[in-house]
Amino acid sequence: MNSDRKRVVLDTNILISAAINAKSLPAFTVMRSFETCDVYCCQETFDELAEVIFRPKLDKYFRGQENRYEFLELMKLNMIPAEITLTVTDCPDPKDNKFLALARSVNAHFLVSGDKKHLLSMNPYHGIAIMNIAEFYAVLFPS
Repeated sequence: MNSDRKRVVLDTNILISAAINAKSLPAFTVMRSFETCDVYCCQETFDELAEVIFRPKLDKYFRGQENRYEFLELMKLNMIPAEITLTVTDCPDPKDNKFLALARSVNAHFLVSGDKKHLLSMNPYHGIAIMNIAEFYAVLFPS
């Protein structure tokens, strides 16, 4: 971990968007964030990613199970594992509290999400900027 690098938590919806379209803004931004930021996950967030990526409704985006396992392995290799050190119950959707708790636990600068209704509406949260992928891209690549 480099103290000059920004600390980032990526919501599952951002990672799934990256997984289903390798040429998308989410895919490019996620991969670039691994090069320029410290991107964190915890067991709870990784478990959610693993569960969601194997949902039958995503079958049309993947050629078999192998691509999904490769994506999960790529994420595991590039994300920094962390522990949630506090309990958070602030989000209207209780399933999203783990992302807020992880972001607070690692003193994240950014939580990147596509969840307008629950997470994005909470920006800022305890000094953490909650932003969508386009906003985060603009942070990574300022004009």
